Amino acid sequence: MIPLVGAIRLAALDGRGIGFFDPSPAAAWRNLVLLVPLLLAQAVSDLMALPDGVEVTTYLLLSASVSAVQMTGYMLAVSQILAGTGRGDRFPLFVSTYLWCSIVSTAAGLLALAVALESTLPVANGIGIGLVLWSLAYSWFSVRAAVGCPGAVAAGLVVLEILTVLATNSLPLQLAQAAAKG
Repeated sequence: MIPLVGAIRLAALDGRGIGFFDPSPAAAWRNLVLLVPLLLAQAVSDLMALPDGVEVTTYLLLSASVSAVQMTGYMLAVSQILAGTGRGDRFPLFVSTYLWCSIVSTAAGLLALAVALESTLPVANGIGIGLVLWSLAYSWFSVRAAVGCPGAVAAGLVVLEILTVLATNSLPLQLAQAAAKG
């Protein structure tokens, strides 16, 4: 659980947090197990917003599949970018950092959602905006620390992730609705 300490320190924008991660390829492979709680957390949030008439099982399978493809595509793109810029040796550290920081971000998001659900609309909106801004800063800072790159490059990698998520976000619902129509 030492990487969790590193992810929490990075969440506080403490660059020394990167020292808690094992930069080896073996550690990156071991950390892929973190995809399970991430996919489960996404399933819970997806179920909260699922429209009526959509088959739950079909939607969750499609959502998990699309998430796996999206994350794989992002990781492949990052690996090629890092290899092309001479930082390919940093990719395993990036994978471990990305996964652990995703756990911290997801936990913070679920906590913010729980608080926002019990708040008035202006407070809930403020919580949502604050979470988005913190998440962007956290992503940028952790990518920059893991890759050891300039801030503009880290921002580009964060934007790449946002674009891949936006490009695939509505796909599971569209496919589930199309399947329901037959």
